[in-house]
Amino acid sequence: MTSGNRTKGLVTAIVVLAVGTAGAGGVAAQGTTTRGAAPPDITAGGQTNWTSHNLDLANSRYSQLDEIDTGNVGQLTELWSVAVPAGVNVGQVTPLVVDGLMYFHAGANVMAISATTGESVWTLELDSARQARSRGPTWAEGKIYAYTGPNLVAVDARTGELVESYGDGGVLPVVAMALQAKYPDAYPPDLDPHDIGYRITSAPAYHDGTLYLGTSNSENHIPGGLVIATDAETGAIRWVFNTIPQRPQDDGWEIARDTWGDGQMAGGGVWTQPAIDLELGLVYFNTGNPSPDYDGSARPGANLFTNATVALDLETGALRWHYQAIHHDLWDWDHVTGPVLFDVTRNGETIKGVGAAGKNCLLYLWHRETGVPINPMVETAVPTETDVSGEVVYPTQPIPHNARGIPMTPFCATFVHLDDPELQAQTRQIYTPYSINEHLIVAHGGSSFGSPAFSPRTGLLYVTGKNAAVSMIVRPLGDTLRPGPHGLGHSGNFEEISRVPAFTPTTTLTAYEPASGEEAWQQVFPALTHIGASGNLATAGDLVFQGADDGAFYAFHAATGEQLFRYDAPRPIRSSPMTWAVNGRQYVTVIATDTIVTFALSPGSAP
Repeated sequence: MTSGNRTKGLVTAIVVLAVGTAGAGGVAAQGTTTRGAAPPDITAGGQTNWTSHNLDLANSRYSQLDEIDTGNVGQLTELWSVAVPAGVNVGQVTPLVVDGLMYFHAGANVMAISATTGESVWTLELDSARQARSRGPTWAEGKIYAYTGPNLVAVDARTGELVESYGDGGVLPVVAMALQAKYPDAYPPDLDPHDIGYRITSAPAYHDGTLYLGTSNSENHIPGGLVIATDAETGAIRWVFNTIPQRPQDDGWEIARDTWGDGQMAGGGVWTQPAIDLELGLVYFNTGNPSPDYDGSARPGANLFTNATVALDLETGALRWHYQAIHHDLWDWDHVTGPVLFDVTRNGETIKGVGAAGKNCLLYLWHRETGVPINPMVETAVPTETDVSGEVVYPTQPIPHNARGIPMTPFCATFVHLDDPELQAQTRQIYTPYSINEHLIVAHGGSSFGSPAFSPRTGLLYVTGKNAAVSMIVRPLGDTLRPGPHGLGHSGNFEEISRVPAFTPTTTLTAYEPASGEEAWQQVFPALTHIGASGNLATAGDLVFQGADDGAFYAFHAATGEQLFRYDAPRPIRSSPMTWAVNGRQYVTVIATDTIVTFALSPGSAP
């Protein structure tokens, strides 16, 4: 690893971690734990933990820590760096910190290191053949809940040993159990959901002995994403909701069944962590695209409940409300960023809201009790001309407006402006269907897996996005399910995607006042690719931390957007940052591809 301090002060530690060696056939032995250094000592100096991917049940990514603030963040110093071996996937992971230990997924492993030094404490090897992309685990009641393929894993947080009483020796086939509970006549008991495309790629939310999680991978042509409530102690399934109802017994069937024509109802994976409102007794989640994604000729209609924010009863899993952000998606614009809950005041009244951002650069804001938009969402006519045989393009799309009744300012480009006249002639407005005969250039960046943050101090919602575009041709291949660029699932079509020449992507960080829908400020900075950006972090020090995929790590003034700090990492940053305190000292951590970087104030700079 090559690493160094690119701010004031000196690097005090650079550590290289080793992960376990795979056994025969390249598959690591299930449940092998290797121990390293002893856990750190915690004094009475005070600590603040980070126990979940988005910190709290509201997914707020807001920390009350304020030792690092607008006056001293410029003196933030790299304290230690840890590198995992090349090829181990930690690029989108947000670590956890509890009682001085930092926990994270590292490919097929779960690892614990000292949060103050980066020294390895334990490593648990899991089944590497099933590991999908991960965004990190969840801590609850002394356990780390990780995941591998369609399974949940419970680990003793202090020892790194599997919790033998959970599932089968610590591994719970939660998706197989959910399918059996939901559709006992459709799936055999020995079914492996991994074989039909189901994955878990985001941390579960935890409350009062229950884990709430979603299953992803719309592109694998799954028959709806599952939202599962499961007992955190025994693994028992409490309820299951299918994001695309498959039969009359499924909740939401009467609403969704006529929105798919006679085609197969597939897709709708849940890629990101749910949010929970205990007062209202609701759990919220976002759903991804229908499948196949670019060719909708076999699925005429709006395709509910894909590309939607959905609220369920926390205790029963019953559908309470839904709002579809994109009808009949033809652009792979998974509705995945968030949801984030917030409370703001307008005209003396408290608005309890929920927000979600899209790959289409639009921010959606609802009253979280009812699903009614805070400000109008106007069904607006969009282009419907297509040369794809049998395609029926949905004629309108909901466009969020502000309190003044005009379209909200997008947080990134919805139309591309190029210097090359020939290329500019190929550009099209948002929601233009792709073609089978010519390359069309359409804005395609937006917000992806990087979660927003909300600060109750400023009352602002912070959304990360990308200014980017793709040039694409959709090539029909018939009705047979065939491998596509992302694996199985692109049935009926094959796409060619390329970065647009003469168009350099940029990352955006935009602050919105969610009651009015007005933009408060925006920062734009360099990016390397059109692929989704990392999320951000807000703190009581009136700071917003943001990484970029050119390796830059920033801190901005939460109220004004002024840049106050920059660090240049040796690798791209696509993970969302986090912060915690141990022994009374505040730290900030972010992952740059394969390097975990932790910062603290240099001596003498604390208030």
